[in-house]
Amino acid sequence: MKPEDNGRRKFIQQMSGLGALGIAAAAGIFGGPYLKSEELRLRPPGAVEEDEFLGLCIKCGQCLQVCPYDSILLEDIDGKAGVGMAYIEPRDRGCYLCEAFPCILACPSGALDHEHASIEYVHMGVAVVHDPQGCLAKIGKPVPDSGIDRIYDHTKVISDQERRNKKVVLKESDPEKVKLQKELLLKLEKHRGEELCTICADMCPYHPDNTLAIGMVAAKGGGMLPEIREACNGCGACVELCPVDVIKIVPRKSYADIYKKGGENG
Repeated sequence: MKPEDNGRRKFIQQMSGLGALGIAAAAGIFGGPYLKSEELRLRPPGAVEEDEFLGLCIKCGQCLQVCPYDSILLEDIDGKAGVGMAYIEPRDRGCYLCEAFPCILACPSGALDHEHASIEYVHMGVAVVHDPQGCLAKIGKPVPDSGIDRIYDHTKVISDQERRNKKVVLKESDPEKVKLQKELLLKLEKHRGEELCTICADMCPYHPDNTLAIGMVAAKGGGMLPEIREACNGCGACVELCPVDVIKIVPRKSYADIYKKGGENG
């Protein structure tokens, strides 16, 4: 990092901190409980360390505006994260690791580090299979319609008719954001009623080789289970797409933290 970039980041962090303190002094409801998460949120790609992120994020929402999948949210006053801070709720909409990471490039403050706008530097967290006995591939149950249908409700860009009929029409003229979200639904539809659920592994967006991040392996006692692998960067797509909610993301942790130190590993 260039010295001037480091100086700029420190300046923005100091100014953001002063802004937060000014708000706190002016109105007691914006006190300490709202300046830091009670529990860690999943931050967008490229997010710097949490304490630094809270100082640098200026709550502008530019990352949200450019996200092609509508994955990024801003915390409201009732939430547990800092009010106005960018985060991702993976069960409602995971991150799909866009090639160009427009969210990082749009960030004006350094809260999302522009030097980390490529896949090898994106480390949001790590996935954990927290309920292996509930996995459809383990217990031998087919993918239910409800597991596919719920993703239509997460997709803001489709028409009401497409949502009702659970059928999307992909046109060459579709703007890029609409095209990407419809392509996601079309890929997911291929798994409707599938006897062996492999959605998490097949639809992992880690590129160029998603098998480095997750794969299906034989489980003890029969059936199959997803195996989280070293390249997993915690994007949360598998959490959103899992029909039965057996995967979670541990934010701000690495594969080594969870799987090489005797930690939680499902």
